Amino acid sequence: MKKALVFMILIFITAVYLVGKIKHTKTVSQEKNSILRKTEPTKKTAQSILKQKTSIFVPYWAIGQDEISTIPFDTIYYFGIAVHKKGIDENEAGYQNLERMICPNDKKCILVLRMLDAGVNKVILEDNVLQKQIMRDSMELVETYSFSGIALDLEQVNLFDTDLTKRINIFVQSYYTELHKANKTLSTIVYGDAYYRKRPFDIKSMGGSSDEVMIMAYDFHKNYSEPGPNFPFDRKSLTSTDYGYDFKQMIKDFTASVPSERITVIFGMYGYDWTLNNQGTPLKRGEAVTVNQIKKLTNSAIQIINKSQIPNSKEKKIEYEDGEGQKHVIWYEDEESVAVKINYLKEQGIGSVSYWAYGYF
Repeated sequence: MKKALVFMILIFITAVYLVGKIKHTKTVSQEKNSILRKTEPTKKTAQSILKQKTSIFVPYWAIGQDEISTIPFDTIYYFGIAVHKKGIDENEAGYQNLERMICPNDKKCILVLRMLDAGVNKVILEDNVLQKQIMRDSMELVETYSFSGIALDLEQVNLFDTDLTKRINIFVQSYYTELHKANKTLSTIVYGDAYYRKRPFDIKSMGGSSDEVMIMAYDFHKNYSEPGPNFPFDRKSLTSTDYGYDFKQMIKDFTASVPSERITVIFGMYGYDWTLNNQGTPLKRGEAVTVNQIKKLTNSAIQIINKSQIPNSKEKKIEYEDGEGQKHVIWYEDEESVAVKINYLKEQGIGSVSYWAYGYF
């Protein structure tokens, strides 16, 4: 009987101990969760601690117009040197102006390699020897003129092509490897509509072989297309027209393949001026006009028919008549519409933006 009593007492003590232990663990867990909730950054806090980087493209034709040391941006991309079918074109104006492109001591400067001709690009991408020559010669220029790296602007408008895409990947990977051996960086510049229009770029592969992926968030409507926004912020908030794609979807597409900290979004600070017929369709290709030129136009005596902005995105549209009574429409990006997009980028964890181009706004 005594043994049974002792056994029951031991069971009771053990039960009390276990219940106390569970309560204590639960309390500690609740306190821990409470602390985590208090210290977890809100979206606003996360945006405020996001590292900001601003940069600008300085085209070769703008060199010498003003003193670039006063440019209020962290990084300058010199646009740049060009290629032909035998390598870097030393007779082209971008190369000739290299000596005038003096990088300010308080800024980082990147040399842009302009590969804008699809036919020339095809020759280069099919010739490994020529690729190595271009890499070697461009890296010598980077060292000579104190650039921090190369920004590769390889533009191909073809639809997705497996063989071409593979060749681009190999070229980018090789360039990245060689630059890193020299402690230099590689940025790759790609179309904002790369996913939407199925351009021949493997963004995930390029992102893995680049220090920075720079997205050209402009030219969604081309000078040869129907008039429309530079790059619609929200396809559902613009007009009754559905443009099929927008800035928000573009960012979702790119961040699915490239870490947000490696992404820089380039804003085109210009628009296109389309001359219209009586039916409201273009008579010819639109003419590129900078924000500065548009500001002068709207301050002139020209007859403005309508000047409006899209409420959610602030993208601008101007309709006017020229001196000959011909109707025009301009769609363009400016500081106000860019601010809307930058706020969205911050919400997505992207803190690096750039501008095309120096002198445009």
